[in-house]
Amino acid sequence: MYLLTAVINNEELLDDLITGWLDIGISGSTVIESTDSLQLISHHVPIFAGFRVLTGGGMSRSKTLFTIIEEATILRQAVLYLKKICKETGKPHQGIYFVTKLADAGRLGLDVDHDQHKKHVQKKIGKNPT
Repeated sequence: MYLLTAVINNEELLDDLITGWLDIGISGSTVIESTDSLQLISHHVPIFAGFRVLTGGGMSRSKTLFTIIEEATILRQAVLYLKKICKETGKPHQGIYFVTKLADAGRLGLDVDHDQHKKHVQKKIGKNPT
């Protein structure tokens, strides 16, 4: 089991990334808003205001995605897809990712069989369960 964490600096990639991961078989990701520390201090600590030039002046937001992946083959596909869509932008600095091997992880709450979980995911994304 692995934890794949990706910080995406280009919010426009988020929908493609999540739907691409769904196609690969990754049905559960957590997405949070995040901010680069240099941007944060350049806007909130007066002595570092000069760093705004380095950060482009605006307070841009990133998206950080966390997902647990059980199989190494799915992990490789997920990372390859992530790299592909970031490269296709033709821009540098689209984000970072890292993978951590997990000793243990699991779902909380009542047990749900695989077919029920699949139907639940399809319903969430607006597809008719088959």
